[in-house]
Amino acid sequence: MSGFTIAATIASTAMSFVAQRQQAQAQAQQANFQAAVARNNAIIARQNADAIEKSGKVAEQERRELIQRHIGTAKAVQAANGFLVDDDEDSTNVQERAAVAEAGALDILRIRDRVDDEQRRALIQGDQFTAQAGLFDLKGADAGSSAAGFGTLLAGAADTALLIKNG
Repeated sequence: MSGFTIAATIASTAMSFVAQRQQAQAQAQQANFQAAVARNNAIIARQNADAIEKSGKVAEQERRELIQRHIGTAKAVQAANGFLVDDDEDSTNVQERAAVAEAGALDILRIRDRVDDEQRRALIQGDQFTAQAGLFDLKGADAGSSAAGFGTLLAGAADTALLIKNG
């Protein structure tokens, strides 16, 4: 075998090694970028969960105020019509206001349940993004490992050794 063939084999092996290393580095950079995006999405999901909780508290408070206004209006109308508004608990007027308060309490529980469900979904989504970021981190670490391309070097060294031995 000629020295040219051996040199060409060594050069080809070196070029393949460099190309594989560059490809591995590009894959590692892409995985690192995807991990960063997933971490940002997890942060946004947690912020969404916080915003859902705050808006739920506001909705509950608004419903409480609406119920109190409704009860107050009913009480004022009853008083204006000459009814005793603070009569005993058995009076129809008191029972009507109690029914409004009970229905309002049920509305508040429904609001709280809906908010809890939405908040739970946002937190689960955040956990999924965090897990996804971890997978991308592993992918990036694997792609960027120092072992990338060394198989090509070993195969090239074996080919070169065969050329020299047979040549």
